[in-house]
Amino acid sequence: MESKLRIHSIGRGYPQAFIGVLFLVFCAGIIQAEEACKPEQGMSFVCGPVNAEDLVWVPGTPWIISSGMSDEGAGHLYLLNTRTRQYETLYPPGSPQHRWDRDMFAVCPGELDTGNFSAHGLSILPQGRGLHRLYVTSHGAREAVEVFEVDSSGEKPVVAWVGCVPMPEYASINSVAALKDGGFITTRISSNAPDASDETIFAGEISGFLYEWHPGGEVTRMAGTDMSGPNGIVVSGDQRSVYVASWGRGEVARFIRDDLGKLALDKTVKVGFRVDNLRWTDDGMILAVGHRLSDSQDCDTPLCFDQWAVAELDPEQMTATALLTRKPIPGFTGATVAIPDNGGLWLGTFHGDRLVYIPDADR
Repeated sequence: MESKLRIHSIGRGYPQAFIGVLFLVFCAGIIQAEEACKPEQGMSFVCGPVNAEDLVWVPGTPWIISSGMSDEGAGHLYLLNTRTRQYETLYPPGSPQHRWDRDMFAVCPGELDTGNFSAHGLSILPQGRGLHRLYVTSHGAREAVEVFEVDSSGEKPVVAWVGCVPMPEYASINSVAALKDGGFITTRISSNAPDASDETIFAGEISGFLYEWHPGGEVTRMAGTDMSGPNGIVVSGDQRSVYVASWGRGEVARFIRDDLGKLALDKTVKVGFRVDNLRWTDDGMILAVGHRLSDSQDCDTPLCFDQWAVAELDPEQMTATALLTRKPIPGFTGATVAIPDNGGLWLGTFHGDRLVYIPDADR
């Protein structure tokens, strides 16, 4: 009814035939949208979120926060209710909240430019009483880890930007893992210097490393963490083990932190595809998601994939077990992250207009 009223008001003064054409076009658009969002390959969709590259649960709630990358600098954070399968834009809404914690984030040069950022990797740190700190690797006006406070004590989570940690010159960061003291480790996947090339990553050569930051300190390059395309990252509960995806070599590396805080490479495991993000499961395993590139470059996306895949890693044994593979489809180029939900998986993509849910029975 609301849609018909809108068409009627727009069409005042125009011939009824023209109004009829508008109505038919409108209905055709609805049908096309519904057809495009129909389940396929055992996947159901929540259509709308653009380039939802990374996902995190808001602990103790049915809500998922999704990043929203944008080459044009108008990035988003999305909020998904996993029970109703409805989503909304979480940030920036009509009146984005900014409460800069200048003591905690004294290194931040200024507030986030809501019109020129691109939300990429995510990590969330519970603070108690329904409060959480959300870390977002962001590009745009500045290369930085942007930090938000998430309040989930109400009917639904709300966020406020509280600070940032800018990266060193020419750093191109990807994923982030929060640390218990409020600091983080982030992956510097490559350089964004004018003469830099991504060919080193495709060739499996060293292109990046890890940065670490603690409140009151500076961003520090972590010695001994040089990798080919360091991408996803998770940290163990005791913070002694750090697991990092090497996109360039299709493997996951485990680093062990010594008593002096230094990381040393302990072991790697080949996964069988180029690994993007990593996520813990409730039973202490790690989900690794990534892609197998196509020999053909005849595609209308930033990268051409043959398949995308999900594997489960045993963090103690450093072994990988394949869980599922799928073909790219329009609207979902390839999965970049997977998080478990009631025996199924929610998945996001770096290039597409939807989130995916795969129930356990269809794995």
